[in-house]
Parts: sequence; C-alpha cells; structure tokens
Amino acid sequence: MIVTIRFFSVLREAFGAGVAEVELEDGTTGKDLIALLADNNDTFASLKDVVRLAVNDEYVENAELLKDGDDIAIITPVSGG
Repeated sequence: MIVTIRFFSVLREAFGAGVAEVELEDGTTGKDLIALLADNNDTFASLKDVVRLAVNDEYVENAELLKDGDDIAIITPVSGG
C-alpha cells in the first residue's frame, strides 16, 4: 500500500521534504510506521515518543491500522508563549 506522509517543523528539515509517499506492507499500524521512521532518521528517533499521528485529518491512536491512500500528518509537540 502507498501512504502520503506530511512532515512539519523540525521533521521537515530532518527528512528534507514536507511530503513523502511511502510504500508499506498491508497491516501496518501507526506504531509500526513510527518505528520504521525512527530506524531511518536520528532526529525522528529522538521525538518518536512524543509525536502524534493524524490520518486523513483525524488524530488517531498509534495502534490504528493504516490503509492504502491514507494521508498521514506527523505532529510534533508545540510550545509558545
């Protein structure tokens, strides 16, 4: 299956793009995707425990099964003053 991943903030810089299409195996969960990205990017690995996933504009739990064509936003923590 093919999914679209949208990176924001520091992750956009870490991956060198704001958007990437990734081929995943059927049955991949959000947790699996996070682990895959962490294995391939040190910056992401340092944030993997605090990112949230939004699939098709809805926040989801990491156990959510991903589907072909999903649009996945990886949200990093934000702070402000």
